[in-house]
Amino acid sequence: MKIAFVTFEYPPHIIGGAGVYAQNVVQELVKLGHEVTVFTPAMLKQKTDFSNMELKINYIRLHEKLPLKALQFWLYLPKEIKRAHNNDEFDLIHFNGISYWFLKSKIVEVPHVVTIHHLVKSAIKNNSLPTFTRLKKIGSENNLFITSIEKKCVESADYIIAVSEFTKKEIVSVYSVNSTKVKTIYNGIDLNKVDVDDDEIKSIKSELGIADKKILLFVGRINDPRKGLTFLLESFKLVLERQNVVLLVVGKGDQTDLKEIVRLMGISQNVIFTGFVDEEALRKYYSVCDIYVCPSKLEGFGLTLLEAMLARKPIVATNVGAIPEIIENTINGIIVESGNTSAMADAIYMLLQNELMVERMGKDNYIYLNNNFGWQKCATEISNVYANLK
Repeated sequence: MKIAFVTFEYPPHIIGGAGVYAQNVVQELVKLGHEVTVFTPAMLKQKTDFSNMELKINYIRLHEKLPLKALQFWLYLPKEIKRAHNNDEFDLIHFNGISYWFLKSKIVEVPHVVTIHHLVKSAIKNNSLPTFTRLKKIGSENNLFITSIEKKCVESADYIIAVSEFTKKEIVSVYSVNSTKVKTIYNGIDLNKVDVDDDEIKSIKSELGIADKKILLFVGRINDPRKGLTFLLESFKLVLERQNVVLLVVGKGDQTDLKEIVRLMGISQNVIFTGFVDEEALRKYYSVCDIYVCPSKLEGFGLTLLEAMLARKPIVATNVGAIPEIIENTINGIIVESGNTSAMADAIYMLLQNELMVERMGKDNYIYLNNNFGWQKCATEISNVYANLK
C-alpha cells in the first residue's frame, strides 16, 4: 500500500517517544513492503523532498525566524499532501499524534488513521496549570487550544491506534468514541542493540566519578511536570539518609530551576545532570545504572521502561497510566503510588539492598521484553489495520 505518514517529530528532530515511534514504525512498514512517504517539518535546515530507494521523506520547509512551528506545518501540510497524492495516489494517511489541526475532515479522500500516544486533555488536567501559564505555552501540549484540536483529531479519524489499553480507555471515555474504532497496539523497541561490556561500564563510571557507588537513573524531559522529576528528587533525598548513592538525570530541558532545587535540598553532590544525550550515550547510561526509576504522573505507554528492560535492569515506577500494563509489581519491578515519597524511597532502598532480586528482575525483564515487544510486531499489527481499512 502507498502510505502518507504525517509526523511532527522525525529524525533528526526527535523530542520524545512520538519521534522514536515514527522512526521505527516507518522503517518496519517499509520492510513489510509498503511504500511510505513521510511528511515532517524541516527543523534544522534539512533538504526538502529528500528521498532514497526505500523511503520518501518530504521535509516541509518552515520559516526559521517565525514562531509557532506546528501552526506553520499545519498550514503547509494539505498542499504538500495533495501535490504528492496527485502523483502517488495514497491509499491511506497515518497521523502520528496531533500532527495536524483537522479543520477539514479529510485532506484527501482516503482513510485517515491516527496514533494517540496519550490524551493531552488528561495531561493538562494532571499538570493543573493556570490559564495564564497555558496561554504562554502556546508551543507545547499544555496550550489553551490543543484540547479542541485533539477532539477534532479523534472525531476526524476513520480509525485510531492507541499505544496502550489505558490510552484506549481514555479515548473511549473522554471523547465518547465507539471502542470498535480504536485498537491497542503496543510500542516496540529495537531488540538487536549490542550490550555494553563490563570494561566500558567501568570506564563510564570512572568518567562520572562514581566508580564505587550504586546508580539510579531517570530519563525524560526534565521540565515536563508529567515526568515527576521533583517527586523523584524528594524521594531520593530520603534514600540518601540510608545509603550513599547517585542519581543520574538524563534528558533535555533547562536545568537552572532543578539545580537550584537540588542545591536547596542539600543533595547536589549526589545528582548528576547530563542534559540531552544521543542514542549511543543513552544506551550506555542504561547499562551503567543499577536501578531505573520512572516517577511519572501520567504515561500513555512508557518507552523508557522497555529501554531499561533491554539493559536487564529492575524498575521502580509509579502506578499511573499504562505503567501497570508493562510492570507487574514485584515480578519485573516495584510499583508505588505517585506522590508517595516514602514508598518510592523504600522501594529503591529495598532493591539496593537485595542484589539477588535485582539480578533476577533484570534477567526476567529481558526475557519478557523479547517475548512481547518489538517494532516488527508493532508494525505488522499496524499493517493489518491498513489492510482492513482498504
